[in-house]
Amino acid sequence: MTISGALYALALIAGMLWFGMGFRYFGFQQHTAARVLIPKEARNSPLFETTAAGVRFLGGFNAAFMLLCLILLVLVFTNSVLFTAPMERALMVFVIGAAHFSQFAFNLPVLKAGERKNIALWSVRSGPMFFIFVMDIAQAALCALAIAVILLS
Repeated sequence: MTISGALYALALIAGMLWFGMGFRYFGFQQHTAARVLIPKEARNSPLFETTAAGVRFLGGFNAAFMLLCLILLVLVFTNSVLFTAPMERALMVFVIGAAHFSQFAFNLPVLKAGERKNIALWSVRSGPMFFIFVMDIAQAALCALAIAVILLS
């Protein structure tokens, strides 16, 4: 396997695992996820159950991206002729990287606003959201590196 092929596979494996974790967390541990987003003093509000139900949609989006990564990996490891051209692979990794980067980017305003100044904001500097914040930018960076190597090879 070439370096570009290895980076392509690595970006897909990392994405599949990360999106799979997001699928499990948001899709099946929705109350745990809601506790991260809703401060303790507001958890008796109907907003808590609404948020818990709403984050399940994040689980669904993560499941779709996990499935995309899995399908692309199956194509790689079965030596399929689908998505073998560098531009096709770069496009697929770009879409996956955009998904990772968007999650990072939409947490930036929360971080910049000082987090819990308002009851509706969550903590990005610690706990699960910090891990998610860091992993999303790391995944996006891995995808950017893979795209560069794929296109320059």
